[in-house]
Amino acid sequence: MEYGERLARPHFLDLLLPLSWPSPQDISRARFRKRWTKFVAMLMAERRAMGKKEGAPPRDLFDLMGEARDPETGQAFNDEQLGDEVATMILAGHETTATALFWSLYLLALDPASQEQVAAEAREAVASGGLHLDRLKFTRAVLDETMRLYPPAFLIARAAAGPDTVAGLPVRKNDVILIAPWILHRHEKLWSQPNAFIPSRFMAPSPPPDRFAYLPFGVGPRICIGAHFALVEATLALAEIIGTFRVTLLDKDPVTPVGVVTTQPDRSPLFSISPR
Repeated sequence: MEYGERLARPHFLDLLLPLSWPSPQDISRARFRKRWTKFVAMLMAERRAMGKKEGAPPRDLFDLMGEARDPETGQAFNDEQLGDEVATMILAGHETTATALFWSLYLLALDPASQEQVAAEAREAVASGGLHLDRLKFTRAVLDETMRLYPPAFLIARAAAGPDTVAGLPVRKNDVILIAPWILHRHEKLWSQPNAFIPSRFMAPSPPPDRFAYLPFGVGPRICIGAHFALVEATLALAEIIGTFRVTLLDKDPVTPVGVVTTQPDRSPLFSISPR
């Protein structure tokens, strides 16, 4: 949160100074990185101090990463690499999913009928043996529609691998191209009622969206490696929350999205939850 609020936003000097000249923000970012790296190392040291019985199965993702071996060399992660993986799971594996869940709850609070449909689907799934993805098709559609309206990654940057032409404009090798899922997901030529919350557009018999019109996780060889994990996690979490509680928005003022690394709300509105 500290990095997002203070250091993630571009500063005027970031744009004005040559890339080889560190800006005051760059210096602050480097200091933050040192503190963050030290913090992750402390987490890893505390976890290792807890120990694990010899031959016991992995307890969680940290154990799995600690036991992972390169299939070609047989080498394990060194401390720096393992620290990077831990940091990725804490940040990329948490921030984007949490943001998607917030916007899902916000939209469902504004659309009680859809919220009741999610709750009914969750109850039916539990009655049929448990919350499984194949029983949560509408819940998944709610998340898909939420990520269309409020894509966690509102901007995607790609460096050109070679010279090309895009929309009649020349692109040189290493030029940085910015793709805005926010604009694509609300484009009037790509979507019917682009600003409306309509989860059913992601369910049969509606045709699936064009792969280049809907990019919540990017597309191509650089697509988010955690996309499937995030969707499973968020779908099950949303079904559990809405299946257990009725969510009401107490704050009637609209919440405005702000682009700071991810698509975050400009403030924390008040919700009321009550058991179903």
